[in-house]
Parts: sequence; structure tokens; C-alpha cells
Amino acid sequence: MEALLTANPALAIGAIIGLGAAAQWLAWRVNLPAILPLLLIGFAVGPLLGWIDPSVFIGEDLLFPAVSLAVGLILFEGGLSLSIPEVKDTRRALVNLVTIGALITWLGSAAAAYWLADLSVPIAFLFGALVIVTGPTVIGPILRIVRPTANVSNMLKWEGILIDAIGAMVAVLVFEFLVVENREQALGQTLILFFQFILVGSLVGALAGSALAQVLRRRWVPDYLVNVVALSFVFAAFAIANVFAPEAGLLATVIMGAIVANTGVPNIHDLLSFKEDLTVLFISLLFIVLAANIELSAFLSVVNLSSLALLAVIMLLIRPLNVMLSTLGSPLNLRERLYLSWIAPRGIVAAAVSSLFASKLTKAGFEGAEVLVPLVFIVIVGTVLLNSVTAKPLGALLGVAEPDPQGFLVMGAHPFARRIAHFLKDEGLVVMVADTNWSNVASARVEGLTAYYGSLLSEHAEDELRLTGIGRLLALTSNDEANALTSLKYARDFGSQDVFQLAPMRTSSQRSGLSTEQRGRIVFQRGVNYREVERLFDRGATIKKTTITEEFDLDAFREEHGDDALPMFVLQSKRLRVLTDGSTLPESGATLVSLALDSDAADAAGTADADAGDPAPAS
Repeated sequence: MEALLTANPALAIGAIIGLGAAAQWLAWRVNLPAILPLLLIGFAVGPLLGWIDPSVFIGEDLLFPAVSLAVGLILFEGGLSLSIPEVKDTRRALVNLVTIGALITWLGSAAAAYWLADLSVPIAFLFGALVIVTGPTVIGPILRIVRPTANVSNMLKWEGILIDAIGAMVAVLVFEFLVVENREQALGQTLILFFQFILVGSLVGALAGSALAQVLRRRWVPDYLVNVVALSFVFAAFAIANVFAPEAGLLATVIMGAIVANTGVPNIHDLLSFKEDLTVLFISLLFIVLAANIELSAFLSVVNLSSLALLAVIMLLIRPLNVMLSTLGSPLNLRERLYLSWIAPRGIVAAAVSSLFASKLTKAGFEGAEVLVPLVFIVIVGTVLLNSVTAKPLGALLGVAEPDPQGFLVMGAHPFARRIAHFLKDEGLVVMVADTNWSNVASARVEGLTAYYGSLLSEHAEDELRLTGIGRLLALTSNDEANALTSLKYARDFGSQDVFQLAPMRTSSQRSGLSTEQRGRIVFQRGVNYREVERLFDRGATIKKTTITEEFDLDAFREEHGDDALPMFVLQSKRLRVLTDGSTLPESGATLVSLALDSDAADAAGTADADAGDPAPAS
């Protein structure tokens, strides 16, 4: 296997992509950041088994430039998620966190590495610079799992994106200072590099971001070329910035993404979706490749009590000191500051930059450079493992995590939508109804429901809706297109598996129907449309809960409630499942929730229909 993969680069790359996809799927299944299985796979196929050696089949001359470009794209995608109003109240604390806090982390980690890991002073200072960064590649999955309060979430997201560029800059400055023998000359060059990094990164990022935003706003390129053009802008800006200042491309891509995100670019979600897909691919490749590139002997030499003590000092002393001093006088309360003090997982920038500089320092003959990468990877694995495992329970303990998002956003506040909302609320779920009809919204509020007046597709809704505890959508209006568009919009936030809409009205022409790709999942077991549910409700149907047992099975349920009964939800083990078109009904041990007529009402309705000789309306 080793000889086969080493001799066949295409096979090795294909294997890395396949293993990366498997690791991403595993991470999704167990609710952990993908970095953990990716690093484990990288260690396994690289240092342990020796199947893949990236420096052999890719070559160091190509490996590190490719890694840098991929990191630039990842940071651009992170910049696209930055919305300036998010940190309106915590801007000062954020600035402190990425400046004063970065300095505390750098110097504190360097001192700890010198005393605990026995690193030389130069290598310790470089190590301290490398562990400044946290990173969106790890923060993002943790935030999706925990769903902390807005202040905590926004602070972690912004810090993770901005600190990557700042940490890379500090690492570059330290590296350049180390490789110049004349210390007075080194200091001067370092200061020049600092101003070059800031000036070049900011200028190139601002120009490229403004140019790309202009191109997209004026629709100078067709839709099918938008993603390709944006990608070319990112790579061009990254490469140009790096020509004039080492690693300034990282700052340029962050600024570029933030400008595009905050200038009203149309179809920003499509662009972000494309970049997210590429980011997942690149993250999968990068972590496996970088972990596989570690020397086994060097890694084993630093796995000891000293390195574990260094990790403990970084997590339990330096990070809390960083956060507590940076957030003094901020609107963040003590519980939020304590949570921020714990969550600081290191990510791709630490791995990539440490690998690059360690290689260069080793070639330059610096003693101890060979342990730099393994030591940084111990910090990466330790922080990611401990933070991801404890993030959710700690968030719940401190009261900074949102409730489990099992609640519902109900689109529509007409009578039967309000009846469904009341049922969900009575089951202990968070519920919010929304409607563009003020009369419906007013009625919902009078009945004690939380109601939003306006379109869920509007920008106002994006800014004003607070969906704490809500993770599912029920689109129940008579407007099929609005139901479908809203489902598509909220599929991004809730996941496509948790957005539901009523079946579109049946038409005689296939040309006027909605395709399955352009709508949400069809809600309720028979896949009924608005008119059919409204007709059933107007006939006096109510929401009924029926426990299915061996004695009272589904046949008994149908016999009692008739064929008109509409199964909607299933309650089992204190969880509520939405029934969709074609869903299987529970056999036993669960509670079936349906919209059904009373027996007398059903008999009367059937008799009336028979006497009138008027068949039930066609579906």
C-alpha cells in the first residue's frame, strides 16, 4: 500500500479526498468538529502507517503554496459571514481581544513553552505566535452544536476570523526577525514588514473586495460565472498581497470577504454556499495532508507531561487572563466571559503556518525547530478535543447556550395555523408565528402566541427575528410560491430536513408545478394542500392525541376517526417528529397527533354528503 500510494500521486489524492469525506460524515454523526477525525486519519495514514507522504508525491515547493491558497479561501469564506451590526455593542471588547489579548497569548505561551517544554527562546517566541490563532474551521462547528447567545457567538466568530490574520502576521514577523543574523538590522526589517503587512493586506483587500462587490452588484457577469469570478478575485488578491508582504494575503482575503458581505451584494447566499462547499473540501484535504506530513519520531518526542502541562497553562491560565482583561467594561456578563475564557480551539492557520516555518527553520539549521509542528499539533488536538466535548454542557451550565432548537417557526397566523401553534406550545416547544396579515397577527398575539408581523423573506426579518430555541419551519400559507421560497431560505439555517411546507395546489399542467428541488418537504402524512386542510378545519376538525398500542392499533384509529383524519406529528420519548408525505405511522408505543373530526361530526358530515349526492372535493 505504501509503495502504491507513493508511486501514484493521483491515487493518493483520491484516497485523501475519500478519507476526508468519510471524516466529515463521521463528525456530523457524532456532533464533533471535523478536525478531530481528519487529524486522526492524517496521523494514521502518514506517521503511523507511512501510506502517504505529502512532501514526496506533492513536493514541498508546491505543497506550502497550495496550502496557503486554500487557507486564503477559507478566510475569505469566513469574512463573508461577518456582519458589522453583529458586534455593534461589543466592538471595543473584540478589538481588545485581537490586540491586547493576542499580545497576552503570545508572550504568555512563549514563556510557558520556554519553561515547560524547554524550547529555545527564538523557537518559544515563534510557538507563542502560532498559538495566538483560534480559527473559524473549528469555531463554526462548535457554534452550530452549542448555539450560544448572540454576544458569545458573534465574539467567537469574529475573533476566530480576525485573529487568524493577526496571528499569521505575528508569526511572520517573528520568523523574519529570527532568520536575520544582524539584530539591529532584523529589528528594522521587522518593523518595515509589520507596516507592509498592514498596508498591503488592507489596501489589496479593500480594492479587491470593492471591485468584486461592484461587479456583482452591477451584474457584469452572468449567474453561472459568479462563483468562478469570485474565486479568481480571491486567489488574485491573495497572491498579489503576498508578493509585496509575506502572508499579507490572509489579511487581504478577510477584509475582502467582509466588504462583499456588508455592501448589499445580490445572491450573497449562493456565493457563500459555493465557498462553504470548497472550504469543506479544502479543510478535509489540508488537515489530513498536514497531519500526514509530521515526522513520527519528532511527534513522539514531545508527547510527555511537559507538553500536557504547557497545554493546561495555555487553556486554564493564559486564555482566561486574555479574555478577562480584554472584556473589562464590556456589556458581556460574567457567565459569558467565563465561557469565552474556555472556548479557544486552534485550527488550520496554526497547523499550516507552523508546518511552513518549521520546514524553513529546520533547513536554516535552527535547533529545536523539528519539535515546533508536533507541539503545535498537540495544542490543536488538545484544545479541539476538550472544547468540543465540553462546549455544550458548559454552555448549559453557565446559561449561555440557547435551548435545544426543537421549536417551530410557523409561517401563517390564520386560524388553523394558530391551532397548530397552540398545540406545539402546549407540548413545551418554542413557537413563533409570522404573517403579513395584521388581523391574523393581532389575533395570534391576543391568544398569547409570539407573532411576527411581516414577510419572512424580508431583510427586516433577517435583522429582527430572534429564533432562540427554534430550529424547524412549518410554511402553512395559501401562497405556494411564498411557502417554497421561505423553505429554501430557512433550509440554510435549519437544514433541509427541518423545513416543511404544505403541498402545492394541484394543477392540470406540469408547467405550473413546483419541482422538488425548489421547495421544502411536504408536511403531514397525506401531503395535503392548504384548501384541503382548511376544508377539514372548517368542518370542525380538532387536534387529537391518540396513543397507539397493541390493543388500539392503527386500524382501530382509522375506524374511529375515519379516512378524513390527517396524521400530523408523532410524540415519542419526549420528542416530536413531523410527519411528511409518505411517512410511516408508528405501530405501537407512540402518540399519534392528528387533525380529525369527532365521531358524531364525522358521521353527520358523511350523511350530509350522501344526502346531497355531492362527492367530496377532488384532491
